[in-house]
Amino acid sequence: MKDIDEIMVIERQSFPVAWEYTIFLNICLRGGEIASGETGILFMDILERDERVLGYVVWEVDSKTSSGHILNLAVQQAERRRGHGRKLLFHVIDDLKVREVTCCRLEVRESNIPARMLYEASGFVASSKIVGYYFDEDAIVYTMALRS
Repeated sequence: MKDIDEIMVIERQSFPVAWEYTIFLNICLRGGEIASGETGILFMDILERDERVLGYVVWEVDSKTSSGHILNLAVQQAERRRGHGRKLLFHVIDDLKVREVTCCRLEVRESNIPARMLYEASGFVASSKIVGYYFDEDAIVYTMALRS
């Protein structure tokens, strides 16, 4: 449960509206994998060094649509711009490919230029905008085809 406390620190540092503790707790109590709706599975993985959480990622796989959705990716403030976000991102992409998922999407705040640069450099394409997605800001939707 120590990991959840560290995750919550990163979550609060990273997002104006943080996910609730119970969300992370429920995923952790189920070994990083929990059912999501009728056809989805929610996954979470953390990146650690010396038993300290550097970052984490949460994603969903929908078996009905063969699609992936990255819901949350964050890195400890002091550890940013060191490749940890890219490592977490490619961990998810690799997982999705193993599961034979055909595409992946994510949303990011329009103003989050460092994250947008990471996604674009990693092969994601800005495909649309959702006005007011974050209540106080629009979201840019990024997509990536994983199989042709």
